[in-house]
Amino acid sequence: MKKRLKLRPFVFPVVYMILVLVLLGAVYYNGLINTSYLEEDLNNLKYVTNLDFSETIEVSKKEELMVRPYTNDKVKIGKTYYDYQENNEQQENSIIYYEGTYIQNSGVDYTLNETFDVVSCLKGTVISAEKTDLMGYVVEVRYNNDIIISYQSLSEVNVKAGDTLEQGQIIGKSGTSTIGKELGNHLHLEMYKDGTTVNPEDYYNKNIKDI
Repeated sequence: MKKRLKLRPFVFPVVYMILVLVLLGAVYYNGLINTSYLEEDLNNLKYVTNLDFSETIEVSKKEELMVRPYTNDKVKIGKTYYDYQENNEQQENSIIYYEGTYIQNSGVDYTLNETFDVVSCLKGTVISAEKTDLMGYVVEVRYNNDIIISYQSLSEVNVKAGDTLEQGQIIGKSGTSTIGKELGNHLHLEMYKDGTTVNPEDYYNKNIKDI
């Protein structure tokens, strides 16, 4: 009968301690390696200290399109702008008769049988706002690209000289005038580009940069 080998009681604690020390050593050594890699990476970092924002690209810009001087969709054209290149019928509808004199219409007359709000066609600055004997209240507004729009035949105004207007902001209300009184309630609008009258009907819904 073979004799069994018996391990002494202190053997197991010793073996356990050795295993624990081996594991701790492995963890510590691995930590040193990782730390060295980390330090090397940190040393290789490059910091950007001078950022150049001089060249920027505008991603989006809201286009400003010229809008009509009213918001009521019932407003109609009573008299058109006199254009030398239009046909005779169109030109006849662009003549104003006043005290025995025929006058070529330098603007467009917008009519409605009831008073309607008159709004700014673009963003601009009020040059003047005053009451006249022949044209009722007249408001002149300067816009970009040397554009001036004169809103005439107003019955009342909500702005004054020097005011900055947002596009679509109410300027006043339509009314009547001595010249063109046969039109009744209306807005007479004249548009000047570089000091010369132009037909505003040719510019609605166009970008301000293209006018």
